[in-house]
Amino acid sequence: MPHTIERTALLKILLHAIKYPAFGVNGVLIGKMDKGSVTAVDAVPFVHNYLSLVPAFEAALCQVDAHVKASGGKLQLVGYYQANEHSKDTQLSGAGKQLAAKLAALYPGAIALVLDNAGLTELLRAEDGKAAAPALFKLHTPDGRGGWALETGAEALKLHAAGLVPQLEQYMAEGRHRKLADFEDHLDDVSLDWLNLTLIPAQ
Repeated sequence: MPHTIERTALLKILLHAIKYPAFGVNGVLIGKMDKGSVTAVDAVPFVHNYLSLVPAFEAALCQVDAHVKASGGKLQLVGYYQANEHSKDTQLSGAGKQLAAKLAALYPGAIALVLDNAGLTELLRAEDGKAAAPALFKLHTPDGRGGWALETGAEALKLHAAGLVPQLEQYMAEGRHRKLADFEDHLDDVSLDWLNLTLIPAQ
């Protein structure tokens, strides 16, 4: 079964990257796991400056873990995402692997996504709002040896991307990317909701 990134999670990842185009960003995916297949229904942005800063990641991870446990088992952490600073860099960095491994230690079976910035540019230029998953994300899954394996099959990742471009353009026109707050923003201003619970209307 393919892994699935639903619309709300997809939008938050993209808005996080769009808000900080000159920086790398990362965060985690929230959703469900079933028979080895991940369905991400939401994303929580962590940082935009210090992707390799483990203490900040661990602090955010601890709080998100408490948040999902409060759901009574309906949700769990299912993945890690990052977008790299350089537009042509689609590698899961050493720091990214380390951070993803910390997540997977808590939630075995969690996946790791790296946003392909060129794919994002292609998506924004698309007329029909459709993009194949490999053009937008690089999917990594645990290799069973403590590392991460790149999945190259188009069927491995399903995105709810139909009609995404006009919706994303509307949100950018409304300034929602500027309203998005990550954990790093929250550390600077504790009044900011870094879970972004009201940023995206129910899809």
